Amino acid sequence: MNGLETAIRNALERSDRTNAETRARIYQSARQALESGLRKQNINDPETIAQQRHRLEMLIHAIEQEERGRLDHAVGPAEAPTRPAVAATPASSAVAPVAPPLAQPHEAVPPVGDTSRASPRPAETDEGLTATRGQRTEPDAGQPAGQALGEQVDHVLDVRAEPPMRQRKPRRGLFSRLFILSIVVSTLGMGAWWIYTSGIMLSASERDTSVPNPPPRAEDEDFTGADTATQPTPESTAAPRTLDAQSGFSESWIEVFEPKQISAIRPRGNALVDVVAASDGTAIQIVSRSADADGSVEITVPAEVLREMAGRTSTIALTLQSADDKPVQISVTCEFGRLGDCARHRFTVNPERSDVLFRVSFERAMAPGTPGRLLLNGDLSGAGRGVRLYSVRILPGE
Repeated sequence: MNGLETAIRNALERSDRTNAETRARIYQSARQALESGLRKQNINDPETIAQQRHRLEMLIHAIEQEERGRLDHAVGPAEAPTRPAVAATPASSAVAPVAPPLAQPHEAVPPVGDTSRASPRPAETDEGLTATRGQRTEPDAGQPAGQALGEQVDHVLDVRAEPPMRQRKPRRGLFSRLFILSIVVSTLGMGAWWIYTSGIMLSASERDTSVPNPPPRAEDEDFTGADTATQPTPESTAAPRTLDAQSGFSESWIEVFEPKQISAIRPRGNALVDVVAASDGTAIQIVSRSADADGSVEITVPAEVLREMAGRTSTIALTLQSADDKPVQISVTCEFGRLGDCARHRFTVNPERSDVLFRVSFERAMAPGTPGRLLLNGDLSGAGRGVRLYSVRILPGE
């Protein structure tokens, strides 16, 4: 306890020792330092811990008695009534120094580790608070527990004045609350308006504002293959029809494409081509994932064939079959450069292999020097279906 006593007295000297609250905080810090020291020294014996706590309380009580005596001694002479001066003899004219007050006896506490000496030692006195440290009676130096606790609390007992308490801020008034509420309501309203106008809650079909594709119908320029010499009537349909087995394709037909000419076909961004083996021969399977131009494939038409078609009405035939067991709608257009283009033709391709034919007329007799292209879209619904292409033939007119 010698180290704790020294630390408490040093803390009192560095602080306002006349303030009872300051002294109480110093004593509380000493109690906390004792508990910390016991834990660090692994002292778990309840009896030993109780003895150490009791000795610390006795020490705090003794120091508090000294402090109160010091305060009473400082206030007492100021309140004492003045006495008439007494004539002093020359021998007693010198003022004798006032003897310092004796410190209150306190109980010396043995170290933590020594539990056998539980009884307090005889009270010891020193020269008071005005005596130097060399004149004070110190406990035995061979107390490792007290010294360790003293070293631990030197910095703990450095008590400083507490900062003044800040004045509590006044509560917000009614107008500020209404302002905050209006901001929150406005934010929620703007968010709801954005959700409503952006269409984020609509389905994909409701958000699609484009013009829907018209239903497939037969056009006047569509050719059914029933008669290669005359134009079809308005009542004819755009369904593909198989050529007569006896007539077939004569030698006048120019074969523009066949499955082994894979380099003559080029898919666009939303189209795929693949060589497949069908029951009646090899075919090119065309899969279109959109109904626009990006879902089409380009079939090259040589420049010499375009020269045969210049200034004439020619017939184009495609041998097709749907890739699955359901019919699929396709479209065919042509881009022949300087020779001209043709309108888009729609056809419905069935699971059976068949031929679709249509006629194109070009009045210009000057053919381009570069190849042309046929654009084939294998699925106008854009669902990723497709057709199988077996061949492309052109019959130049006369």
